[in-house]
Amino acid sequence: MLLKEFKTVKNEIYASVHYDQEKNTIAYVWEGTFGTQDNFRNVILFMSDQILSRGITKWLADLRNMKGSFDGSRDWMIQEIMPKLIQGGLLFEAIVLPKNIFAKLSTRDAIMKIENFELRQFDDLEEAKAWLNKTDAALA
Repeated sequence: MLLKEFKTVKNEIYASVHYDQEKNTIAYVWEGTFGTQDNFRNVILFMSDQILSRGITKWLADLRNMKGSFDGSRDWMIQEIMPKLIQGGLLFEAIVLPKNIFAKLSTRDAIMKIENFELRQFDDLEEAKAWLNKTDAALA
């Protein structure tokens, strides 16, 4: 179920957030350039609110088409957002790595700094989904 689309000032979608109630999974899909760090943070804050209010345990980050770097928000995500989500019950995250080199470097740097959390990176969306589906056994 689509929860929200995020658009640039030119009315172009740069991200969308989806929720699968049956699998208790939230997913965001990045499309192209988000433009500003505020745009990036708006998506993260919306998604975080959904995780905490719905008790979501699994997160799929589809970054394949993300362009640009979120370096300006990386420490904020690692130090403020992720601890709140983990404490709030988020257990697993599957990240599909971006094709864009700047976004990929930003993502890999952030991944290496997140501790005490089950996070896996993938190049293929279907592999990421399959891994998240397997985590159901750990929750049973």
